[in-house]
Amino acid sequence: MKRAGLVLIELLVVLSVISMAWLWHAHRPSRSLAADARALGRAVAQARARAAVDGTVATVFGVTCSPRPIVALEGLTSAEVSGPARGLLFTPDGLPRTCDGGGVGNTTILLEHRGQQAAVIVSSLGRVRWEMR
Repeated sequence: MKRAGLVLIELLVVLSVISMAWLWHAHRPSRSLAADARALGRAVAQARARAAVDGTVATVFGVTCSPRPIVALEGLTSAEVSGPARGLLFTPDGLPRTCDGGGVGNTTILLEHRGQQAAVIVSSLGRVRWEMR
């Protein structure tokens, strides 16, 4: 006997495989978001190093600190950035502070793209790392 089409169970199996592949692709971290987090982490670490080497204050975020922040956010390809509300700067000893002069605990800079998040975390000692959330 010759078959002319697909059986319903075969069609359901094909549709379920396609939907699982689409879900896997839609929920994996964006490569561009990870690249942006890495680039922002490097830029923040370089601002810290510049402050320590030059013996000056390096502004990372916040127009109240300085009209021109050191970390350029224009190079980010896909993410929206939400920085610390009061701004962040590095003192000449390389330690982070808020723009109003207060001390800083751990500071998190969030990057968001298509519902996914990455975070650049600056510790109270000035260490910088990034992670996907």
